[in-house]
Amino acid sequence: MASLKSPWWLLMWLVFMHSALLQTTAEKSPGAYFLPEFALSPQGSFLEDTTGEQFLTYRYDDQTSRNTRSDEEKDSNWDAWGDWSDCSRTCGGGASYSLRRCLTGRNCEGQNIRYKTCSNNDCPPDAEDFRAQQCSAYNDVQYQGRYYEWLPQYNDPATPCALRCQARGQNLVVELAPKVLDGTRCTADSLDMCISGICQAVGCDRQLGSNAKEDNCGVCAGDGATCRLVRGQSKSHVSPEKREENVIAVPLGSRSVRITVKGPAHLFIESKTLQGSKGEHSFNSPGVFVVENTTVEFQKGSERQTFKIPGPLMADFIFKTRYTVAKDSVVQFFFYQPISHQWRQTDFFPCTVTCGGGYQLNSAECVDIRLKRVVPDHYCHYYPENVKPKPKLKECSMDPCPSSDGFKEIMPYDHFQPLPRWEHNPWTACSVSCGGGIQRRTFVCVEESMHGEILQVEEWKCMYAPKPKVMQTCNLFDCPKWIAMEWSQCTVTCGRGLRYRVVLCINHRGQHVGGCNPQLKLHIKEECIIPIPCYKPKEKSPVEAKSPWLKQAQELEETRIATEEPTFVPEPWSTCSATCGPGVQVREVKCRVLLTFTQTETELPEEECEGPRLPTERPCLLQPCDESPAARELAASLQEQDSETTYDWEYAGFTPCTATCLGGHQEAIAVCLHLQTQQTVNDTLCDMVHRPPAMSQACNTEPCPPRWHMGSWGPCSATCGVGIQTREVYCLHPGESPSPPEECRDEKPHALQACNQFDCPPSWHIEEWQQCSRTCGGGTQNRRVTCRQLLTDGSFLNLSEELCQGPKASSRKSCARTDCPPHWTVGDWSKCSVSCGVGTQRRQQMCQKLTAKGRRVPLSDTLCRHLSGPPLVRSCQMPLCKKMKPEMKARVREQGPQILGVQRVYIQTREEKRINLTIGSRAYLLPNTSVIIKCPVRRFQKSRIQWEKDGRCLQNSKRLGFTKSGSLKIHSLAALDIVNSRIGNTVYITRRTEVINILCELVTRSEATYTWTKDGALLQPSEKVILDGMGKMQIRKPTKKDQGIYGCAVANHLGSDVESSSVLYAEAPVILSVGRNITRPEHGHLSVVIGGFVEAPLQANVTIQCPVKGVPQPNVTWLKKGGSLSDNISLLFNGSLLLQNLSLENEGTYVCTATNALGKAMATSVLHLLETFWELGNWTHCSATCGHLGAQVQRPQCLMANGQEVSEAFCDQLRKPRAAFQPCNIRDCPPRWLTGAWSECSVSCGEGFRSRQVTCKRTRANGTVQALPPRVCILRDRPLGRRPCSSHPCVQGLFEQGNQCLGRCLGRTVRTQQHHVICQHPNSSESGCDDTKRPIVRRNCLLGACDACWRAGPWKPCTTACGRGFQSRKVDCVHPGSCKPVTKTRCAPGKKPASWQHCLGPSCDRDCTDTTHYCTFVKHLHLCSLDRYKQRCCQSCQEG
Repeated sequence: MASLKSPWWLLMWLVFMHSALLQTTAEKSPGAYFLPEFALSPQGSFLEDTTGEQFLTYRYDDQTSRNTRSDEEKDSNWDAWGDWSDCSRTCGGGASYSLRRCLTGRNCEGQNIRYKTCSNNDCPPDAEDFRAQQCSAYNDVQYQGRYYEWLPQYNDPATPCALRCQARGQNLVVELAPKVLDGTRCTADSLDMCISGICQAVGCDRQLGSNAKEDNCGVCAGDGATCRLVRGQSKSHVSPEKREENVIAVPLGSRSVRITVKGPAHLFIESKTLQGSKGEHSFNSPGVFVVENTTVEFQKGSERQTFKIPGPLMADFIFKTRYTVAKDSVVQFFFYQPISHQWRQTDFFPCTVTCGGGYQLNSAECVDIRLKRVVPDHYCHYYPENVKPKPKLKECSMDPCPSSDGFKEIMPYDHFQPLPRWEHNPWTACSVSCGGGIQRRTFVCVEESMHGEILQVEEWKCMYAPKPKVMQTCNLFDCPKWIAMEWSQCTVTCGRGLRYRVVLCINHRGQHVGGCNPQLKLHIKEECIIPIPCYKPKEKSPVEAKSPWLKQAQELEETRIATEEPTFVPEPWSTCSATCGPGVQVREVKCRVLLTFTQTETELPEEECEGPRLPTERPCLLQPCDESPAARELAASLQEQDSETTYDWEYAGFTPCTATCLGGHQEAIAVCLHLQTQQTVNDTLCDMVHRPPAMSQACNTEPCPPRWHMGSWGPCSATCGVGIQTREVYCLHPGESPSPPEECRDEKPHALQACNQFDCPPSWHIEEWQQCSRTCGGGTQNRRVTCRQLLTDGSFLNLSEELCQGPKASSRKSCARTDCPPHWTVGDWSKCSVSCGVGTQRRQQMCQKLTAKGRRVPLSDTLCRHLSGPPLVRSCQMPLCKKMKPEMKARVREQGPQILGVQRVYIQTREEKRINLTIGSRAYLLPNTSVIIKCPVRRFQKSRIQWEKDGRCLQNSKRLGFTKSGSLKIHSLAALDIVNSRIGNTVYITRRTEVINILCELVTRSEATYTWTKDGALLQPSEKVILDGMGKMQIRKPTKKDQGIYGCAVANHLGSDVESSSVLYAEAPVILSVGRNITRPEHGHLSVVIGGFVEAPLQANVTIQCPVKGVPQPNVTWLKKGGSLSDNISLLFNGSLLLQNLSLENEGTYVCTATNALGKAMATSVLHLLETFWELGNWTHCSATCGHLGAQVQRPQCLMANGQEVSEAFCDQLRKPRAAFQPCNIRDCPPRWLTGAWSECSVSCGEGFRSRQVTCKRTRANGTVQALPPRVCILRDRPLGRRPCSSHPCVQGLFEQGNQCLGRCLGRTVRTQQHHVICQHPNSSESGCDDTKRPIVRRNCLLGACDACWRAGPWKPCTTACGRGFQSRKVDCVHPGSCKPVTKTRCAPGKKPASWQHCLGPSCDRDCTDTTHYCTFVKHLHLCSLDRYKQRCCQSCQEG
């Protein structure tokens, strides 16, 4: 007997060939089949277990006793109950009966028939109604001479169990039968059924005579505790922005749903299934509809709409209202909501001790009823009805401990050891980035050992204390919102025009970010009206005479903007200095230029702009002032004077007040008037003697109100796209003391403005490499490289690749350039072996290897022999074969033999000496068990029954035997101890193997010579090795020494052949696991050996290796506890498990199972995923210790739940927050020495000196640089302002090229140089030359030793202490010998050194450092040529 042995079980498959069993099909239609009443089944069917069923029993001949319940009286006059009949229906609830016979005739007490319900499963949707089937059976029967199509008549209160049918299309209703078939429903909406023409009560538990009803939750005989009533109403308020509104969400499984809307709003449904599919369902007319397999009744009136749904809902329904008119509506809702999460008590945890008395607890876990899995506890807290059960406590391990050592065992939780406690992990990332979200954390139970070590223990040990909060709110700050900058000036100076403004998305920190709703963005332009006519009105006569200098200009000046040429650009005029009377308006006029590349304006010195400078001041008059008492006194005194003169002095008001608040003064203005015309004339026409005296008065004596004060604009946050600049805006009293903002009456100036608002240049955007397409055999990796441009609205624009400068990065590369191990490959499946019914398909397999270059190379099958190959045979299902006619089935049944097999599964749970089984079953048996397998047959002699195993006939032996009835007996079931194998197959032996037989048989029997070898050497026969000379070799009691390759060489007169078999010592599988915890979250790919605990971040790749050893090579399989392997998990050739792009569903315990013929081994690894999230890190050190440029940066970091920082690639799926910036150390710097650049050496040869400017300065907190006296700075720290320098030694005298000029230096001495001139003819004759044309043979020369030279003095300090200036030096013409100055004409004027040059000192407000974190972009965009960026990024630009 062959069997497979596992450590505890013997798996025995008993599969035998026998004739097809005859199966009778009683059904004539999919709905049910008709069973003649009280017809006994000739053979009966396979018995159903009726334990616990409730029956109705009847006496066959006593109609009055049919409603009495059987007491199962044991009357000796009754025979045993017969088999249950076939069910009257196959679905929808039918009836089955059982009969018994009275052995004494009619004198038995009790009933002879009993009933029970059966086939209580629901019928398929397309099944015909059972009562309708019975009516349609009379369609072929004439009624009153005509044929009718009969339809069922339901719910007849008088005769509910009579078959009453109505003719289609007529009012004819006829009772076609007095009784419907058993199992027919009495009414359409009830479970009560008709049995023998009487309506019997059936409860929701589908039992006869039961009164069980469903509660409101749909639970049969329930108490309503599994659901809760939800009822109420909501009133909608219509607004122009709101067109739709969610009313109520009704979850899956809800019942008795009634939703009513009163008003003009339209009610519709949005559905969502458990699979995630969504749909919207709107109905315009009343009716009954099916939505997501749920029947929905929709009612509609003029001002009312109602949904009625009996339920249960097969999906989540969200009821919404859509508004068509601006009128409020009221929605009323009523439904029973299932409590989808409930507490479930766990089993008791292990005892705290093993002896001496301890305790054990249990706990409660929250279970999702729909998904049938454990979920976090907070899900069960949603329902007030759910009260978490308290842990139960009981004693355990009460047996006394062994006292061999004389000491009592220390209890784990006594007074000398601290109790276990909860320890929490860090909070997870917030669920939302703004507007209020939630974050969670996990807890573990830990305890402190006697040695002070903190160890993680089971959670139940901490159940005595409440579990800390696992969820909290986070990111409660407001989400980014749109902020509008100030409006620009109107585009016209008169009439109607446009004005614009910048609208930015600003977060709660005042930073320009993305994330605002584009639909809520404020408009950026609007119309504006200048209340000035676009034509010049006719000037009216003045109402009162005014002095010319008091007139205010009404013409609007033309608006100037910066261009590419330096231009004077005026700022807006200030408000008038006086609220009444004459005043003054001022403005700033700056020289500005537009930088074309960056589209930004910059300020230049005034001398760079050409043309006249625009005026910076002008008079203004808002309204005349009321006449003051002093003015009235002046007028009275003037009236007393003689008025006969033509011109006279008069007061014409007062000058503007010297202060707008807190007390000022103003002077009276005297003007010369023409008395008749009252026109102001020249002062010379009036008598200066009579000029009125000077007079002043106090004005604006009220206290000054608080006013807004603005700081300077800070640096721009971006070099392109669009950035923002911020400034401090605060409300101050005149004494510089702060004041609440509400006390400043004027509109608060903006604290931020847009800057660098232009599109960035196109650049390459490179994404991360994707996963390699293969793990070996040459694969490819891809990544996206696109040309993108950052626009001013923060979005990216995809551009063609030609617009990006520089070479494009590669988007594809090769990977996994290694050979794959050998593996089996299979071909296509063959055609099915049969044309109808169930057959088989086969396919071929081949051993191949995939090389590093991607080529498939065929290999010998021996290289893949240790691998478990794919299945090569499978079953195939073809169309059903045509059924035989009943007469043919009966004939076959009568003629052929039949094996009455039983398809059952038997599992042996306790040791038994003998077990009886029937052929056709499957059994799992323990070792050393004796088995008897029966083979019941019909129409066949039992003595002729033959038994086979694996295709070979079985013979009587010590262990096997046959009974007279044809049964098979197996004595003391044990593992295989004799191995028979054909040559060419691998043979595995164990320590229990007694004999090995290797057969070397020929295809055709003939005489041949057999030669056996082992490992290539000739094998000699011995007591252990027996060679029979006919192709059989036997090894008795094999051991490990008998391992090897045994060869069989066969030769005859036709030729020879050689084949071999490997004999290997079998070993049980062993997994070389490593019990080590792996935590390396910074790696994107982890490769671990199974065993222990593995932590990995999301989206990482993890390879779990399962190294195994065993003979034969174990087959490695993987599974995940509590679930199936996901789609992102694949099995590698070496048996390892590859998990790619990890997600939260991949968490859990993975089990590796290694199996071979000797058993199996298992090892597990627990995979825990660490969620990653962005979090701003610590503030960097301040970039400056004082001044106004100090800034700190808080950069985002990619963190895991344990707080460890990992590569930013693990947070790519999350939106990366912007870095935060804040000013720091904004305070006045202490005085310090500032130095200029060193000058050039004071001499061009010899010893000289260099000098530089050293000044004492202080940088203020507002950015200004204040020059201070040298005494303020620390004198001992003063840097050197002068240092020596040397050059090459000076050379005495100057020499000209050519002949040396000799002679003494006597003033400006002239010597002569001579050279010979000859007259030479082409024919070598000296005659014929013209003397008048003879060249000069003597010329003056300057003696070098007598000549003067230029001498340059040292450079003077730069004219400016910082920035750009110039410096000068003295240049003299001196005698080279005495070094005394001589007249400049003695020196060559063309060789005079420069006496002045430009100089560039240090930055006027800081050292050469970077003052913004955007300097890397400035350098990358080649903006260092612009002074503005060069100054801000001095250090980066100098390094480049």
